[in-house]
Amino acid sequence: MKFSYIGALCVFMTLIAAAQCNSITCNECWSIGSTECCGVKNMTCPEDTCMTISEYCNITGIEYPSIRKTCGSGNLCNRCFSLTTGLGFQVLASTQCDVGNGSNADLNFARSCGVLSPNGKQCPRCYNGSSADGCDSKKDDFVACVGEEFQCADYAGVVQYSDGSVNYLSVKGCIVTGGCEATFVLLPGSKELARKKFNCVNATAVP
Repeated sequence: MKFSYIGALCVFMTLIAAAQCNSITCNECWSIGSTECCGVKNMTCPEDTCMTISEYCNITGIEYPSIRKTCGSGNLCNRCFSLTTGLGFQVLASTQCDVGNGSNADLNFARSCGVLSPNGKQCPRCYNGSSADGCDSKKDDFVACVGEEFQCADYAGVVQYSDGSVNYLSVKGCIVTGGCEATFVLLPGSKELARKKFNCVNATAVP
């Protein structure tokens, strides 16, 4: 599946866990454009929890999935992370966790976010898939926040697609509370090459 025309592909989370004396082994993989992990490896994790992240974005009605297996972290387990612009672009990531060695082996792709309803908050919105210099929201152009999106995100960076091409991205919209702290970052492809900004502020009430 080719992603060169996509402004963004889902999400990458950097999981930071406090080191503990006892460690466990979890499945590790990241499969872009698929709901199955191929070539699963093992990784040593400092906590007793393993995680599977079902990532998908909706670009003008077309969904692009990916699945990721990694170490778990209690505050990220069994949650739905989302970013909404209302401009034909939405990112969703649902997490599943279990305890013990290899406990994420049977945790596979699952759309557990369900229907996300408006929550009474709003954020400025804009999207530019060809610039990392930021994007400007038009006056009074807001998107209604849904689910647990109680903050506004402002992201700009340089990213690399799965086909190796380098692209620039700027976006503003609603983000789930704690998204900035969890480094819930838009990654159109395999990795972020440079970040110019990723700021979050509290959303405002819909008038």
